[in-house]
Parts: sequence; structure tokens; C-alpha cells
Amino acid sequence: MFKIKIRSPEGPGDGHSQAFEPSWAILDSAIDSIYDGQVNTLSFELLYHTVYSMVLRKQGSELYSRLRKAIEEKLSKARNTIVSPDPKLLVSDFLRVWEKQCDCLRLVSDFTMYLDRVYCKENRVPFVYDLGLELFRDTIMFPLKREIHGLLIQQINNARLGEPHVDSEQLKEVFNLMETLRDGDDTYFVHEFEPFLIRETEGFYRDFAKKNTEDAVLYIQKIKAQLDTESNLNCQFLNKDTSAKILKVAEEIVIAENASFVVKDGLPQLLIEKDYPTLRLLFQLYHNPKDKSELHKQMSHCIIKEAMLIEEDNALKKKGQVAVKWTTKVMQLRKSFEEVFTKAGESGANSYNTISESFSTFLNQNGRKSAEYLAIYIDSFLRSSAIADNIDQMWLEDTVSMFKLLREKDAFEKVYKQQLSKRLLQQRSCLKTEKLVISKMKEEMGIAFTSKLEGMFKDILVSQGYKAKFEQSYSAPFDFEVNVLTPPCWPFQLTTLEPEVELPSTLERLKLDFENFYIRNHSGRSLRWAYHLGSMEIGFHFSKGYHEITMPVYAALIFMLFESHDELSADEISDLTKIPEHELIRHLLTISVAPKTRLLKKNPLNKTVLPTDRFQINYAFQAPTKKVKVLAVLPKTDTSVHQNTRIDESIQDLLKERRGCVDAAIVRALKSLKAASSKSLFARVEHDLSNRFTVTTTLFEESVERLVEREYIQRDVDDPSLCRYLP
Repeated sequence: MFKIKIRSPEGPGDGHSQAFEPSWAILDSAIDSIYDGQVNTLSFELLYHTVYSMVLRKQGSELYSRLRKAIEEKLSKARNTIVSPDPKLLVSDFLRVWEKQCDCLRLVSDFTMYLDRVYCKENRVPFVYDLGLELFRDTIMFPLKREIHGLLIQQINNARLGEPHVDSEQLKEVFNLMETLRDGDDTYFVHEFEPFLIRETEGFYRDFAKKNTEDAVLYIQKIKAQLDTESNLNCQFLNKDTSAKILKVAEEIVIAENASFVVKDGLPQLLIEKDYPTLRLLFQLYHNPKDKSELHKQMSHCIIKEAMLIEEDNALKKKGQVAVKWTTKVMQLRKSFEEVFTKAGESGANSYNTISESFSTFLNQNGRKSAEYLAIYIDSFLRSSAIADNIDQMWLEDTVSMFKLLREKDAFEKVYKQQLSKRLLQQRSCLKTEKLVISKMKEEMGIAFTSKLEGMFKDILVSQGYKAKFEQSYSAPFDFEVNVLTPPCWPFQLTTLEPEVELPSTLERLKLDFENFYIRNHSGRSLRWAYHLGSMEIGFHFSKGYHEITMPVYAALIFMLFESHDELSADEISDLTKIPEHELIRHLLTISVAPKTRLLKKNPLNKTVLPTDRFQINYAFQAPTKKVKVLAVLPKTDTSVHQNTRIDESIQDLLKERRGCVDAAIVRALKSLKAASSKSLFARVEHDLSNRFTVTTTLFEESVERLVEREYIQRDVDDPSLCRYLP
């Protein structure tokens, strides 16, 4: 059997050596010609065939090695030509060498394509062109790294400072070069220059901040201009990723690292001066969520500090005036800060929350006072707009917004209910407006909060129906209006209602007629008269003119006695009216001593009432208006005591109601959970009652102990911190 062996045409002697050297000589000479710019003398067909033949003869490794050495020598010679002392020319020389090397490498790679496809792929080494780039990096870029980097950062910093003669195109070319060169698994730019650029940027902006931190407001304007310049420069010659990193570093230094100085010193000044353009700049600069959070935090401090400067005007005589003025100032301040955020371009949810949380903190530092003052403020507004058909929607929104911020809403409810009862009974407000306000509260708090308020409205509306029906059956000699009230809905209890008094015969008959009318319509019910809540209007002609006087029922009963008596003692008035002693003294002082409502003459004229004191009509009484309103006063010696007692009673009533709410919340929670730790139970109760008042640990613990004693719940025998429901 014959074996056929095909030999390559090597010729005699060392075929490998003889075939390689002549072939390499051709290629080496061609490389010299390329680098010398004599490309026209070359035959690329011959050069390609030479490389092809060498690869077929398994000479690829040697050829690759010789090419590396030849290119490296050319690059070494080229490096020596980059010697200009002028920074700009040095960079130009560097770019000139780069462009020439790229052109030469492309030509070399054209006739070494077969080497790339066969040898380089099989051995996983860079193609010839890529090899040339690596050699450029190692032979030229790395040795000149310090000089090139320094010159580049110098030009960049000059551009940052506004130098007009910076060649941005040249910078862009160098950065493109760096991004072309590979270095490991990334580019030379990413591995070498970008970290250097970031470090130098940090230094530049730290120096910038150090030189410009004398005036916070001026600093804000300067960093805005500088960051705009930085952004524009980066867009000219940096890629998006690096540009973002550089801007982040710059902002971190000039904004975040100097936030304390900028915000604490600059923000209050900007707010005082209402410098909206600079405020807008400040908010634009603090666009990073972390920075913006710091800005809003400081904004909150400014709001609270400004709010704390609002003082109560104690020069005003009436508490209502003090409350209205204080609440008005708080609302005006809130509106002013809303305007600040809007004009600064920050009218979003975060800004609204900052304002709300700030005012919530301020209002709830003295929660009960804030709640009472808001209720008084609403009362004043509703009384003043009693005849208005349409409510001011802006006022309503502002008021409800403030109401939402209160934590002690139960304190607000208590005062609001008392004032609402007076407005309804005295017909001092518009029912349509009252209902609208309560509907807004209902949206915020739910039906449980407004159920009693709505019950008061229902009583008034039902009473209007009673009045119409009663007038159809009975003929009254004067206008007679009765409101039938359901005690649980109104801010007084049956125990506070006064006993029966002696009425004039006409009034007594009218009273009995209404009772009979009511009982016929509601079998099994009874009425109890609350004289202290009523009022009467009496017309009387004094010596100097006729006046229609509106006064409390007790004062009216006293005044009406003088229809049939010229003079009476205090003791006689008491026997004739059966008015309780403290109310009798109070109303006698009101209509005989108070300067503006001195309907009776008192003898002796002093500020105490003794049983022997004598009273008669004061025909010399005069007033600037036809209609006169008499408001009951307190004896001067009892005023402070009464006020303190009333305040103490109000506080105790509030605490009692809160204890009841906490007790009920604990029982509800444990009835559902069966068992819970004190910590989790407290959290549950605190959450459930958060829209009414703040539950303290003391209040919670007292309720737990009280419920344990009453055997609604029990503590676990093995774990006292665990509470269990007792069915």
C-alpha cells in the first residue's frame, strides 16, 4: 500500500529559516515605507500573499512577534518627537503622532488580515491593529501620562474659570483617543484618566467652595453659575457617564458638604428678604433627594421659628379677640410660606407636607390652646357672616387645613360644640354655612366626630316644625319660640338645668299650652325648661327714648316685676321669681350696676347685692342704638374664681372623656385580638385615637389598671406584660 506525502516547496537547506527571513524582509521594508509615507511604491497584493504564505508555513507566531517589535520601534521613535514646551503644542504633537500611528496601523492591518483571521483567532491574541493600539498605550501613553493628564486638567480648570482660549475640540479628541485605547476589561479613559479627573475635580471645587463661603446668598448664585458652566463643558467633550459622575462630585462638594452653611445661613436671609429668584436657584441646586430632604428640614425649622414669634396680644380685653388675632396671624404665615414655595418653583406634595408638618409641630406644642383658639376663630367668622348666603371657600379651605393639623381634636370639639350651641340658640349664624363647615369636618374625621353636632342641627330644624304647628293651634300674644333639645347632643347635662321659677301669668299659660301640645304629639315624653339658655326681647319707653332690649330670661323676669311694682328689695325679688340665689345676684348686677345696661337703679349703688338693697326702674337709661343687648356679668370678686373653676372643670371633663375613649379602645382591640403585649396594644390604641388626641403612656397605663380592676381584661400570670380579654 502506498502513502502519498505532499511537501511544501521549501528548497534545499533550512527551509523554515530561508522561507521566513526573505518574506519578513519584504514585510519589514513595507512597514518602513508605510511609516515614511511612501505607500504608493507598495503592492498590497504581494504583501498579503507573503503573509498568507507565512501563515500557511506555520510561521504565524514568529511573524506576530516580529510585527510587535517593528511597531514598538516605530512608536518609540515617534514618542521622542513629542517634546514641545508649549502645553497646547505638546498636546497637538501627541494627537499628531496618534493620528499617524492609526493611519499606519490601518495600512499594516490591511495586508495582515489573514494573520488576524487564522493565527490571532486560533491563539486568542489581539489583531494586529489592536496590538498596535496596545503598544501605543504602553510606549507613548503611559510614559507621557503625567504630562498629558496635567495639561488636560489645566485646560479643563481654565475652562471652568471662564478662560476664553480653551480648545474644547482638542480636549474632545484626546478623550476619544483615551476611550479607544483598551486597558484590561475597560478603556484607558475609565481606568486611568477618569479617576484622575474626579480627584482633580474634587480639589477644584473644594478650593472654589473655600474661596466663596463668606456670603451664603452670593455663594448660592455663584455655585449655580459654576455648575451650569460645568454641565455645559462636560457636554462638549465628555461622555454622559463621566459627565454625570463629575457633576455629582461637584454637587456633593459645593452643595452637600456645605449644606449647613448654605441652608442655615442663606435660607433664613432669603426668606426674610423674599428673594424668590435666589430661592428658586436654591431649590434647583438641591434637586438630589438627600440634599432636598436637608433643605426641607431646614425650611421646617425656619417655619417653626417664625411661627413661634407670633405672640398673643394680651392688650386686647377679650379672649375671643386674642384668639382671632392669633389664629389669623398663623393662617397668614402659612399662606406666606405657601407663596414662597410656589414662587420658588416648589409647589409639589413634598413642599405641602413640609409646611403642614411644620405648622402641625408648632400648633401641637400647646395643642389645647391651638384647638380652642381655632374654634373661637371659626365662631367669630360664622357670627360675622350670619347673613351671608355664600361662604368664602378660601376661608373654609384654610380653616379645614388648620383643623387637620390639630392632634387634640377632642379639645376643639368641646369648645366648638359650646359655641355652636350658642349660635344655633341665638340664631347668630347661617345654618347653610354651619352645615357646610361640619360637612368638611365629617370628611376629615368621620361621622362619629360630627354625630352630636348634626344632632344639634336636627333639634333646631325639628323645633322649627313644632313652632309652625303650635302657632296653628294656639294664639300667642307675642312671638314665642321654643327649641326642644336632646340633652346628649348639647354641651350641658340635665343636672345643670335650673329648677322651676315663677313666671308671669301670661308666660306661665303659654308654657303650659306648649307642654300640652308637645305631650299630645309625643306620648310618654316630658319637657324640662332650661331658662338659663333662653332670652327675651322687651320693648320699653324710657325718658329719653324707646329701646328694644334683648336679655337673658332671668334678667327679663326681674325687669318685668316692675310692671306692677315701683320698688322692690332683693329679698322680695327672690320671693317673687324663685330664681336661684347665685343667678339672682348675677343678673341684678347685670341690669343695675353694669354701666352700659343699667336698666334699674340700685340703692345703695355698689358692686355687692344684699337682701335689703332696693331696686327700681332707671328711667334715665339711654343707649346709642334702638336695640340693646344685655349680657350677663359675674360679680367682680367671683370672676377669677369662676374662670379658674370653669377652666379646671373643662380640663377634668376633657380628661374624663379621654379616659373613656382609651378604655373603649383597649377593650375593642383586645376583644378582636384576644391577647396582646402592652407595647403592641399601646401602639394599636394610639393609632385608633390619633385623629382625636395624643394618647400618653400614663393615660394608657391608668386605663389598663382600671380595666383590670373592673375585670374587663386581665394580665397574663406568666407574663405580666401580656394583656388578655375577659369575655
